[in-house]
Amino acid sequence: MRTVDVSNKPKTLRSARAYGRIRLRQETIRAILEGRVPKGDVLSACRLAGIMATKKTSQLLPFCHPISLEHAEINLKVGEDTIEVFSLVKGIERTGYEMEALTAVCVALLTIYDMCKGMDDSMLIEEVRLLEKEGGKSQWGHSLGGIKVKVEAGQELRGVLEGYLKAFGAELVEEDFSMFIKVGACEPFEPWGISHVINQQLFSLFPSRFKEGVKVGMRGGVLCVCLQEDEDIIRAFFENFGMLMGNWLHG
Repeated sequence: MRTVDVSNKPKTLRSARAYGRIRLRQETIRAILEGRVPKGDVLSACRLAGIMATKKTSQLLPFCHPISLEHAEINLKVGEDTIEVFSLVKGIERTGYEMEALTAVCVALLTIYDMCKGMDDSMLIEEVRLLEKEGGKSQWGHSLGGIKVKVEAGQELRGVLEGYLKAFGAELVEEDFSMFIKVGACEPFEPWGISHVINQQLFSLFPSRFKEGVKVGMRGGVLCVCLQEDEDIIRAFFENFGMLMGNWLHG
């Protein structure tokens, strides 16, 4: 058993929203709204418990990474015989916030159940589900479908590059290309600022082996990517930033 290794992923803004619902007797709802529940303010306790739960998720779920939170929010909608709970969790991390959002909803609903169980034995938690998640390469990436790419590399590393490019949908060609990827020294061109961001990430992963790193920029209307001759660095580049290449070309 093991957690997912996210050490080579860049930190990006991510968020998740979740939803849950509990059904109660109408007289229980009235008692909650009128402040007659013996254990106290149910709605305030529900919100607070949900926010606290986001901070404890990794302690409850053994394969969930401990991650920082930039924002956590719990909203409620009280009906005649239901209370609906909505969570929003946001942060800048290497992995998403789905489990934090879902845990927040679950604990908020359980708090309602716990505070009202002495006066309502009919309560039913009916639904907990993820509403949406944002962030990560599945959202900000762009396919290379239809993009013609020329590759220059030694035979072994060429296979690595071509494997990634085919997975991204690129068409490998020798002429009439709009993207050129080379391993080793390239003809001079002015690198874009994104090169600095890429190299910071790659250096943090391979500080003892990092030398030339990566250069990205345009030359003669062609997107050029120059890669250090190191398989691990090349793989880390594609795993982290490969889905961005379509954005660079279309941007």
